[in-house]
Amino acid sequence: MTLNDIIPAKYRKPVYVAYALVGVALGAIATAYGPDNVPEWHAVTTNVVLYIGGAFGLTAAANTIVSRSTDSDHAEEIEPDDTDDIPLDELTDADEPIEEDYEALAAAEVDNTPPAAGYLPRH
Repeated sequence: MTLNDIIPAKYRKPVYVAYALVGVALGAIATAYGPDNVPEWHAVTTNVVLYIGGAFGLTAAANTIVSRSTDSDHAEEIEPDDTDDIPLDELTDADEPIEEDYEALAAAEVDNTPPAAGYLPRH
């Protein structure tokens, strides 16, 4: 079960935006008062917002999708400095022009995950 099953992204996004705006507002208030004149309520509020920020960061990290290629475990690693000595045609694994390799790479990076039930694109 993912967080998206519990709280959909359409509800989390406004909370994240509000949190960011509160952080900016607290920073602006602290700047307006100066370093020695910040009121006590501001210090308490800032501490609470910072504490909640850890939960938001963990939530974002937990919902970051990292995909791996199925053949990446068998791929030969080439150091960036080593590619200078290799002819370009040996880097492509094919006799086709390089442009077609880019098209194949772009097609391989397409996310084919089906949309959530009830999803309506907003273009």
